[in-house]
Amino acid sequence: MRVDVYPTVLNIPPAEDLAGRVAVVIDVLRATTTICTALANGADTVVPILTPEEAFQVAADNPDRMFLLGGERKAVLIPGFNYGNSPLEYTEARVKGRPILFTTTNGTRAIRRAAGADRVYIACLLNAPAVARELARLEQDVAICCAGTHDQFSLEDTACAGAILHFLAAAGAPVETNDMGVVARDLFREYDGRLGDLVHLSEHGQRLAKLGLQEDLLFCAQLGTLTILPVFTEGQVVLPD
Repeated sequence: MRVDVYPTVLNIPPAEDLAGRVAVVIDVLRATTTICTALANGADTVVPILTPEEAFQVAADNPDRMFLLGGERKAVLIPGFNYGNSPLEYTEARVKGRPILFTTTNGTRAIRRAAGADRVYIACLLNAPAVARELARLEQDVAICCAGTHDQFSLEDTACAGAILHFLAAAGAPVETNDMGVVARDLFREYDGRLGDLVHLSEHGQRLAKLGLQEDLLFCAQLGTLTILPVFTEGQVVLPD
């Protein structure tokens, strides 16, 4: 079983290189954490959208769907959107049964770029152990696609990739990985048990802390609190039946 880690959205391979593999998309701070949280709280679907303008147009073209608009630019709420990119905003009372159009600076781009894989899972620290167990069950080659931050390497996404590799090994899956996978696995093992420290240490974590979003950092640093396996299929992220 081959598991390669790609550190930023720009490194995600083209569709022809993803064919035959399973992709796992990670954006710990905060897109994939928010998507997983919204679906765990009963959202009907999350549709990754590339631009705010596209989101407004899709909502206007489908008034019967009653879409919620969620996302951020430069880590803050987009004017005219219902919610930002904080997982704490996506409570059951707000999202249960509702479809969400969702656009972020890095995460939704990464999801769309990974679409050429046979299957695309959405992962964060919250569900990393569950994703690893599913990958061990599937026994297919894997591309772990980190969104990164502004097209640069990020500590938190890399550590999450390392967590998946760590839990794959714990499940007994024989895994080969690339150099980035070795770095990711070692980073996770160095910070296992203190992921909150790593998230606060990261460049993007520091930026969010300056915006007063420390609670988001603590939430996003939780490991293994969810067992859901969101899948990106036919242009939307859903929980499989």
